[in-house]
Amino acid sequence: MKPKKSTLSQDQMRREIAESHKRSIAYDVCREERNPDQERLTPEQLEEKRRLNQDFIAVAYEHIDEIYELLSPDRFMVAVVDREGYILHLSGSDTIKADFAERNCAPGFRFTEKDVGTTAISLSLKKRIPIQLNDQDHFCIRAHGFTSSAAPIFTKDDFLQGLLVVSGKSDLVHPHTLVMVIAAARSIEKQLRLIRRNKEMSIYTGFLDNVLESAETGLLALDNDLRIWKTNRKAKRILKQENLDGKPISVLKGLTIDLENLYRNPDIWKEKECHLKINQQNIHLVLSAQPVISKQGRKLGAVLVFEEFSDIRKIADKISESKAYFTFDHLIGESPAFGHAIAIAQKASKTISTVLLMGETGTGKELFAQAIHNAGPFKTKPFIPINCGAIPGELMESELFGYVDGAFSGALKGGRPGKFELASGGTILLDEIGDMPHSLQVKLLRVLQTGEVQRIGSNKVINVNTRIIASTNVNLLNAIAENRFRQDLYYRLNILRIKIPPLRERGEKDIKRLAAYFLKRFDPQCNFTADALKLLTTYDWPGNVRELENTIERAFHISDGEQLEPKHLGSPLTDAKPICARTGSLREMEKEIILATLERTQYNMAETAKVLGISRATLYRKVKAYKLVKASSNEASGMRLL
Repeated sequence: MKPKKSTLSQDQMRREIAESHKRSIAYDVCREERNPDQERLTPEQLEEKRRLNQDFIAVAYEHIDEIYELLSPDRFMVAVVDREGYILHLSGSDTIKADFAERNCAPGFRFTEKDVGTTAISLSLKKRIPIQLNDQDHFCIRAHGFTSSAAPIFTKDDFLQGLLVVSGKSDLVHPHTLVMVIAAARSIEKQLRLIRRNKEMSIYTGFLDNVLESAETGLLALDNDLRIWKTNRKAKRILKQENLDGKPISVLKGLTIDLENLYRNPDIWKEKECHLKINQQNIHLVLSAQPVISKQGRKLGAVLVFEEFSDIRKIADKISESKAYFTFDHLIGESPAFGHAIAIAQKASKTISTVLLMGETGTGKELFAQAIHNAGPFKTKPFIPINCGAIPGELMESELFGYVDGAFSGALKGGRPGKFELASGGTILLDEIGDMPHSLQVKLLRVLQTGEVQRIGSNKVINVNTRIIASTNVNLLNAIAENRFRQDLYYRLNILRIKIPPLRERGEKDIKRLAAYFLKRFDPQCNFTADALKLLTTYDWPGNVRELENTIERAFHISDGEQLEPKHLGSPLTDAKPICARTGSLREMEKEIILATLERTQYNMAETAKVLGISRATLYRKVKAYKLVKASSNEASGMRLL
């Protein structure tokens, strides 16, 4: 409710009093005597209330002295009441205090309408307005013969802090008394706000200094004269300068700040690259500038936020949202084929040579890539994966190589580094390399040959030291024969080739070990029945380890959590024939699985690719190869069977 600080007219006051009397009757408040069970704080509770309101009481106490310069403490009581109606402090002579105590008007007592009916305190709290009552305006007869004036006190955001109350014998009633109480209440409000602001300033000053010093990016504040007002610890380290405060920004050679342009066009001052020359040293920064403008619109200066471009790990993690978590300990299996793949991968991790991971969808190619990265000399550097089949060809170049400001329509202000730059010093994983557009393959070949990249729209060459791991489920030799993949790029990638075997070739032991591992993640006590294990080990797993993991997760959630039985494993397993009894080639089975999934998703290619765990580019290629569906004349209408 919004506070109403103005006084009411006489008619309005009469209506408010009448309504309050009705509520008092509805609350069953005793009219003859004060309720002996009236809510009252214990001494300890009262002390805690006073502690929480100590500023309020202290300021109010000063104004009580001023009130007693006009009124006699022998004839008037002055009280401080909190927002819940509890009397926190009461002033006056001993005689008047004793007189009011007989009516339960003493520190610790609560004065709400439910407790005492209509009083100046209870009505002012209820309506959040100044109130003056006299004699029979009070509901309880024990308050007849007295006059009371109360005014609410508000603080920040119209928060009701409490009330200031003056009361005496009814023959002393005067409208000026209420005016005086209201004036004192407004003065108390102003002082409380001033105290709050001073406390906040004291806290903020020390707090902001600590915030600036603890920031993990360089911070530099400029005034309107382009003088450096404040630098934090990180800024001094990056700029290799200890004493910059008070100096003009021009001491940083190569850094030019146009304040007027910054005020007019703040968006173009985000993530700008700067090359500084300080003490004969080149410093490459990524910098953003933010204008500082007061609430009144006054231009105060600017804040610069920056970090070294070479400190790339943080940027890489932020943009790619990916880190290498998996190690060789996460690669579970003991079959000879799988063990051979791990052995080659472990040797590859000790080198800086390009690695080519070959394997069907779901065999764990990215896990191998992460394990190679984490076991080698690049483990503390960035690991940047990019799915070459999931990004449209027209966007792939900018993702890989980056672009400069204004390179094309829709480009971010200030440009953006590509994945090769972000991965410099670390590893880039080119996943689904077999689906990379042919036009980009020659540009990738150039990076492999020279170790240089060039942002779109720039003529500047950037040297990168990036270890490349490529992975694919495509037979690249077939792709070369079909002119979909460059032969020279294949030879550049095919230095350390690792073939990851499909799950069906890894044997019963690996399937059981992986199934147990996935199940224990959900419940260490849960296990498989013998029949369930038999189904798991006789199914051919066209989706490989990923399909096995998803099957176990689904089975666990639909089971009772104690044992997984055949019925929990789903129809693909329970309806399948044993591997030895199955007819048809793997191509036929793959074709059937893709077709069944397309029918289930009503030929939604994006959803089908997601269900199968492959990229849309791979799905389109397989659909075309198997002659399952083709685009209709109107692309928006979707897909239809041949």
